[in-house]
Amino acid sequence: MTTIALVTGGVAGVGMGYVLQRAQLCFHATFSGALARRFLLARGWLLGVAISSVGLSVLFLTPLGDGLNRGLPFAPVADVVGGVVIGVGMAVAATCVSGLFFKLGSGMLGCLAGLGGWAAGELAARQVVLPGPTVLPAGAGATFPALLGVPRLAFAVVFLAVVGVVLWRWRAAERPRPGQWDWPVTGVALGAVTIAGWVLAGVGGAGFGPSTVGAVAGFAAGAPNWWLTAFLLGIVVGAAVAARVSGEFHVRGERPVRYVRLVAGGFLLGAGGWIAGGCNLGHGLSGVAQLNVASWVVVAAIVAGIALARAVNRAATAGPPGAAR
Repeated sequence: MTTIALVTGGVAGVGMGYVLQRAQLCFHATFSGALARRFLLARGWLLGVAISSVGLSVLFLTPLGDGLNRGLPFAPVADVVGGVVIGVGMAVAATCVSGLFFKLGSGMLGCLAGLGGWAAGELAARQVVLPGPTVLPAGAGATFPALLGVPRLAFAVVFLAVVGVVLWRWRAAERPRPGQWDWPVTGVALGAVTIAGWVLAGVGGAGFGPSTVGAVAGFAAGAPNWWLTAFLLGIVVGAAVAARVSGEFHVRGERPVRYVRLVAGGFLLGAGGWIAGGCNLGHGLSGVAQLNVASWVVVAAIVAGIALARAVNRAATAGPPGAAR
């Protein structure tokens, strides 16, 4: 079974890494760009999760879906605190966890420092226990369709239709840079690899699709999640292939201060992901596609964390009122 998990996880990771690199879909760039009224990546992400929501809804109706997680629990305190910590970590590192993996594949060696911080953050956060109830326990009941009393597939189809209409009517002058996919291609490709990732997770005996949380903690506990481990390594490989194809592979280092920011930001990403029970992939892609209440709350908290960090940075660089500029 370990071999099947390694193979299916690796294949899922290669596909995800290829798409993330070609789209340049870093979740920090996606959400911080939206705050700055740049929506190219956000449009691709939104289309991708809407397509994925339909695919996962169909998957959960099949025998393969019987062993898969149907919904993440909603614990408001942990979800909000963890999401804000993730957002601040994104702002400090100027990337997300999946960004560290796919950028490493394109030759950014500084990502190794960020991943070291991420691993340390996840291990440290295992000791953190936040107060507050779990309002919605894990399972299908923790999703918006369940709260509204409608079938998951019907809700997902309506969600995709609404997103499609909004994006189709949304006129924007922003264009991708050379070599980068435009948002419709990104959305379709992201939806496809997310659905495929969940299918491969089911085949490989994993209970959850694309994510990052738990990979390090599993090794520390002596119970490695081999599917997830292979998935993360596959992202690096897939991104390397994509970078070669697009001519963007370039081995490079970072300025000393950038390494410090990557380690510190990575630590916050790892800690926040553990506290929130999911990362930018686990909540921001898989969880949102599951239509989880928790995942949408975490995404909102991530955006709030990025906005908070940006505001603090602006205040710190502006100096005291009346100071010379």
